Amino acid sequence: MPHAIITRRNELFSYLSEQRLNKNSIGFVPTMGALHEGHVSLIQKSSSENDCTVVSIFVNPKQFGPNEDFAKYPRTFQNDIDIATQHGAKVIFAPSIEEMYPQGFLTQVSVSSITEVLCGAHRPGHFNGVTTVVLLLMNLVQANYIYLGQKDFQQVQVIKKMANDLFHPTKVIMVPTYREKDGLAMSSRNRYLSEEARKKASIIPKALALIAKEFLNGEKSINQLLKISLNELKKENLTPQYLEFRKVNDLTQKYEGNLSSEAEAVVAIAQIIEFEGTSTRLIDNILLGNDSANTKALEDLIAKAF
Repeated sequence: MPHAIITRRNELFSYLSEQRLNKNSIGFVPTMGALHEGHVSLIQKSSSENDCTVVSIFVNPKQFGPNEDFAKYPRTFQNDIDIATQHGAKVIFAPSIEEMYPQGFLTQVSVSSITEVLCGAHRPGHFNGVTTVVLLLMNLVQANYIYLGQKDFQQVQVIKKMANDLFHPTKVIMVPTYREKDGLAMSSRNRYLSEEARKKASIIPKALALIAKEFLNGEKSINQLLKISLNELKKENLTPQYLEFRKVNDLTQKYEGNLSSEAEAVVAIAQIIEFEGTSTRLIDNILLGNDSANTKALEDLIAKAF
């Protein structure tokens, strides 16, 4: 069991103040629950690098649009506690909505520009909800490090920008995407998929793996890379909400034409999987460039997808 399951801000502050007095380093993994192996990889990394790992479980209403899945978002609290503690969490922070947003709460944190592309263009207001809750949590935990998954690459970049702009002392650490056996990125929303919808979703990592394969073989034409990926998606009659090459360090900049040898690009996709009246929006990405870790990730994805 963890040292504490905490639901109140003042209790969390007291517990972590003692940790800091004892000079214990603190790692933080923010989640909305429904924990899976992707979350486990974050918790394990934090636990291996810090004396005390805090995992928050809070389904944040502010990041869901009016027609999105807040009400049906999976809530598996007891199972989440078991998973988090088995993998090294010392504190579970599970506040109520009223605890996070007391009556009269009027503040909103907004990062401009990089929130207006990719997911931001299709989910207006989403990132304002993300940055507001994450900054609240970062201020409450005051961790040395916060651990976020690459699967939500745009979210990671937005939180990094927020932390840098506001001189927040917590350092943002991005952990590689954890994938299922066929390459599908682990996501709490995968639980929505029926068996047949799950088969359709497996085309997403395959479409990205084709880009990775051709890129590693020397193909630099973005049009050609997009063409082979879109053709793969068409096999399941899928049309992505977006499939774009963006600059890693400035998501407002889209790559077009040919990738140079110095280019560092993120290839990001959002795909809605519809099957028998159900609709599930999934996102994924890969990083292209000269980084050896990224190359290894691409090779691993290719191996799984094919």
